[in-house]
Amino acid sequence: MLFQKAFMENRIAKYIMLTCFVFAVFFVSGCRTLKAPKSPTNQWSPPKWEKTTKTPDNVWKLIRQENVNPDELFTLAELMDIAFVNSPVIRDAYEAARAREAEVKQAQSEYYPQGTISGDLTREKKVATLRVENTNNHNYSPKAVLSFLVLDLGGRDAAVREATQNVLSANFEFNQTIQNLIYNTAKAYYDFYSAEEDLKAKKADVKDASTTLDAAERKFKSGLVSKLDMLQAKSNYEESLYFLEGAKGQVFTTRGSLAEVCGLSADVPIEIAPPDKNFARKITSRDVSDLIDEALKTRPDIAAARSDLRARQEAIKVANSNLWPTLNVTGSAEKRWYRYTGDEERNWQYCDYVGYFSFDWDIFDGFDKYSKRLEAQAEMRQETEKLKQTELAASSDVWTKYYRLKTAVKKLIFSEAFLASSLASHELALDGYKVGLKSILDLLEAQSQLQEARSKLVASQKDVFVSTVGLARAMGLLARESFE
Repeated sequence: MLFQKAFMENRIAKYIMLTCFVFAVFFVSGCRTLKAPKSPTNQWSPPKWEKTTKTPDNVWKLIRQENVNPDELFTLAELMDIAFVNSPVIRDAYEAARAREAEVKQAQSEYYPQGTISGDLTREKKVATLRVENTNNHNYSPKAVLSFLVLDLGGRDAAVREATQNVLSANFEFNQTIQNLIYNTAKAYYDFYSAEEDLKAKKADVKDASTTLDAAERKFKSGLVSKLDMLQAKSNYEESLYFLEGAKGQVFTTRGSLAEVCGLSADVPIEIAPPDKNFARKITSRDVSDLIDEALKTRPDIAAARSDLRARQEAIKVANSNLWPTLNVTGSAEKRWYRYTGDEERNWQYCDYVGYFSFDWDIFDGFDKYSKRLEAQAEMRQETEKLKQTELAASSDVWTKYYRLKTAVKKLIFSEAFLASSLASHELALDGYKVGLKSILDLLEAQSQLQEARSKLVASQKDVFVSTVGLARAMGLLARESFE
């Protein structure tokens, strides 16, 4: 007896030691302490294990693989094709819509029976000091349960309608994302083109300033003017070089922005073909109120906001249904076997079949479901106010874009006339200065007006481009086919 007792105590000690060892291994290898920054004024340093276990950024590798022919001049339509293929923005909206579609199927699953298959296996062995207390048996059992929701007072129907409205909202948001991508691509294209045109204008300004400086230096050397004329001309020339460098930087900046919109790395070299400059010289007079009413019917973001409101209305019905009882029908089948090793005569088995209706009603749950109904009602009212904000913003957007386009067209006409008169004025001022009829101040003034005229023409052309596309987006009518 003493030997058996010592043997049992030794086995228990071994089990305890083994358990402690396993626990220690898991604790040391699996637990890592990650703390917040020690100070609000010092930058946090990543731990060493974060640097050694960091996985490669495969996303950036995929971006790097996207490239374009640097010798090709891309039209706006071709850039939009590139953007539609590469832009993550549109893919994000697409996957969001697919996720909402899956939620509809989840809601519809409540119309089907819910089936569960389970099983268990139990092994029991007990070694006792008294042989009669020894146990060595096992039992196992498969089980199938099938339940069906018969009645829930409209909760399932409302949940499906809510999920359906969420899909509609996501689909309209996807359409809005497409229009935003078209607009952003067009704007980035026009920004880049305008930057290139402004660079050309600044180079022309440098050439004019250089011509003026040459004329002033020749007259100074001939003793016809004072040194002040030459210094003023040189100052004007240096200023033109300053603005030229700014224009060069703007070309690089806008090219990078265009690459980003197209889903390309900013350092991808993109060259563009010039746009069609057949501008509309007159905007058809229409009642802006009619344009606003039309936009509220066609804009995808408005349709998405209305779907969100209807979804919140259905959510209230779901919350109301949860306050009432449900009726379910359930059936189950189970078979269990008992096996005794060394005592097969005790083996036995049984089958169990159960079917029943259940009436479930949470009489009191700490006001949880009641509070959820209040939450759903508040969210519905909140969504109503969001819809008002969206519609007001849309009306303002149409109003602003319409008059911005009208203004841009008129400014373009005046800027063209301004450039023509400035060119003629500068030519006369330069000729007059060379023969002594005009002073250096007259020439520099004419040159300054010419520089301003060139800049205004570039800006006016850009405004017409962007305002035209902006009004189409404000109306909800911006389509990819419009640029083909």
